[in-house]
Amino acid sequence: MIAFALLIAPLPIVAAALFSDSKRKESSMDASEKSEEVEREADSWKWLHAAKVVFMVHLWTVVVSLLPYKISQFSGITTTTSMLLWVGFSVASLLILYRVMGSPYSYSSKNGEWKILKAVTVAAASIGLGLMSIINFSTAQIGAMLLVPMCLMVRPLRRHAVAAFSLRILVHHACNLALVLVGFPPAGSIIVKAFSEGFERASIGTFWEWAEFLWAWNSATYLYLLLVHLPCWVLCVLILCHP
Repeated sequence: MIAFALLIAPLPIVAAALFSDSKRKESSMDASEKSEEVEREADSWKWLHAAKVVFMVHLWTVVVSLLPYKISQFSGITTTTSMLLWVGFSVASLLILYRVMGSPYSYSSKNGEWKILKAVTVAAASIGLGLMSIINFSTAQIGAMLLVPMCLMVRPLRRHAVAAFSLRILVHHACNLALVLVGFPPAGSIIVKAFSEGFERASIGTFWEWAEFLWAWNSATYLYLLLVHLPCWVLCVLILCHP
């Protein structure tokens, strides 16, 4: 309990600090162009776009979480085929959402507003982990060990690319990419099974078998993976690829 509290307690503070820092930097950049009153009014509403992106990603994961029920009704298909169908339908629905709602970078590509997106992402992760700890504390605690570092360390790769090369930047890049790779639920399940049972038994259908088992038993772990962890992972990828 104490370890879990120490993991998630700083998240709201980090979110507030990121939001405050982004507003302060934007104020210094736009002071010569806008009056103080207009600037404050504009800054106070810039978080809405980030909140909309976070909300739509979570809404998309709700659709993704319901797809296995429909796919499982197809008879005579293997677990690998089921997993590929799940990924295909998920990507297709994400592309449809992209066409309907527009790019997540439409308004957040200027003046370092990726920090606002990260602040809202950290806040969403904090709320999700807090709610999950009520439903299944062990799942929330294990998930927080991976989700919290991933959300806290993420930042746009392009920001580092234009900076001077250093060992610290290289290590930061490596940590971000490693956390994103391991944090992707299908990839994480394949890695765990490969190291526990051997690489010959690990396949793309590994995560489908696990998800189908969790779905059949109404496990709270399924809710965590699809409704808490996956949306935060997608948002971290969006921040990494931020222009």
